[in-house]
Amino acid sequence: MVDVPQYLTSLPIERIAKYRLMAANARERALNSTTPEATEIHMAVATAWEAMAVELQHTEELKQRLLEQSSKSTNPSVPDP
Repeated sequence: MVDVPQYLTSLPIERIAKYRLMAANARERALNSTTPEATEIHMAVATAWEAMAVELQHTEELKQRLLEQSSKSTNPSVPDP
């Protein structure tokens, strides 16, 4: 089983890491399951954790792009790359 560090805070990048650890934990449980039903359930949980990580990562990337665009529009002396 994968240990989830207790020191992770609620910063988005740390939540993404925690979600991925939880997904890895669920995948490991799926591999060690003794019934097809348990395997299926654990894989569904892993998929859900990974989807949350991806969604949060995309949200954070979008926020960063919007902040960069906003910064450029308020400071027109900065040239576009």
